[in-house]
Amino acid sequence: MGQTYEAKRRVEQVIAERRLNEAEVKGKLSLKSGMLLAFIKPDSPDDPVKLEKLRAAARELLQIEL
Repeated sequence: MGQTYEAKRRVEQVIAERRLNEAEVKGKLSLKSGMLLAFIKPDSPDDPVKLEKLRAAARELLQIEL
């Protein structure tokens, strides 16, 4: 599994732990990062630029480090 998929799994874990609205949070993260989280699969290739955008969005919206 790639780093992007692991980041997606961490986001999902935080959403579940905090009992947040999954669709709302993933939608906001997708808009800020420019990538749809629903399309990230275990075999998705890692794109360093997109991964950094996802990390920045997670820092801003969820206050977590990926």
